[in-house]
Amino acid sequence: MGPRISLRWLATGGTLLQLSSLPALALFQLNEGRDQLFATASVSIGYDSNIFADDTGEDDIFTNASLALEYLRHAGLISVNGTLAWNLGSFASNTSEDFSNPSLNLEFVKGAGRTTGSLTLGVSRQSQADPYVNLRTESWNYNTGLNWKYPVITRYSFAGSLAYGRVDYVDNSSGLVDLSTYTASTDLFYAYTSKRDLVGGYRIRISDTSSGGQTVDHAFTAGVSGRILAKLHGVVRAGYQVRENDATGESHGSFTASASTTWDVSKRFSLTGTIDKDFSTTATESSVDTLGVNLDAQYAFPGRWSLYAGIGAGQSDFIDGSDNGREDRYFTWSAGVNYTLNDHFKASLTYSYFENWSNRSASGFDRHSVTLNLTSRW
Repeated sequence: MGPRISLRWLATGGTLLQLSSLPALALFQLNEGRDQLFATASVSIGYDSNIFADDTGEDDIFTNASLALEYLRHAGLISVNGTLAWNLGSFASNTSEDFSNPSLNLEFVKGAGRTTGSLTLGVSRQSQADPYVNLRTESWNYNTGLNWKYPVITRYSFAGSLAYGRVDYVDNSSGLVDLSTYTASTDLFYAYTSKRDLVGGYRIRISDTSSGGQTVDHAFTAGVSGRILAKLHGVVRAGYQVRENDATGESHGSFTASASTTWDVSKRFSLTGTIDKDFSTTATESSVDTLGVNLDAQYAFPGRWSLYAGIGAGQSDFIDGSDNGREDRYFTWSAGVNYTLNDHFKASLTYSYFENWSNRSASGFDRHSVTLNLTSRW
């Protein structure tokens, strides 16, 4: 199996290098460049020390190859972005975990006029290790969303969204339940300055499982969007959230927050921090109160090289369901190097480490991986 992977890797990598010599233009252009078609091919090879994200520590060598066709139309009132992709993955030893996953995403954007917004549609098949259930899962994922923003007067604007998502597992024999999620939100923006908005809003989220369970989340948040400080920009929101479980009649309240901010230390060096505190539902129908904090750094050298590194930590408290009382804590870090030859060819080498501590014995594990990726777009 090893030689087969190596030969496939060498052949695909050589093809991508040849493609990188093509001119930096779209694969096809129509309507005076308003309609463009791009193609992206990538191949990855790496090592994963724990492909199931559990305490068994099953390791393997993996290869991934993907091909994506991207259509862009920027003409008229509505812009269209569409991507059709196929991702193939294979393992040297655990061949039963090989996968072939298609995906389709469409986005319609209205960026001009008094009312702006977008409509998104997506479907994808995903294969991944789920640390909540300590299994590799395969699922079909369906998503659609409608977002809009309407300025009432000079300083005040209303924004809102409607979204639907569904996770449909291919195999439910391990006790996995499918999940449908309905979300609606509304926000009021106040232009405090030309570069900073104050925002406050409400979100309701209803989660239905295939076993008949339902939870309803009510979240009230406020925050700042745009320039947070002199060199810090992004979005920071915080508030209070309540989850109601219809099956048990219980409710749980918790602090909630979401933040994504970037500090441009210099033209070449930047720091990005993210915080996410929210409720979620696992594949075994347990409610989880999760907190995740990450800090990422990137430095671009003159020329074609750049370095990046990241560190993160978080916790997951299971508040109902079969895992009620379970507590997980994790720490992760990663580092890598990027190389950009031109608009057609990019390469990256990444190392990542993840460790999870849990009062459930099967969920305590560590995981590290090394991945080399080559990508060509034309």
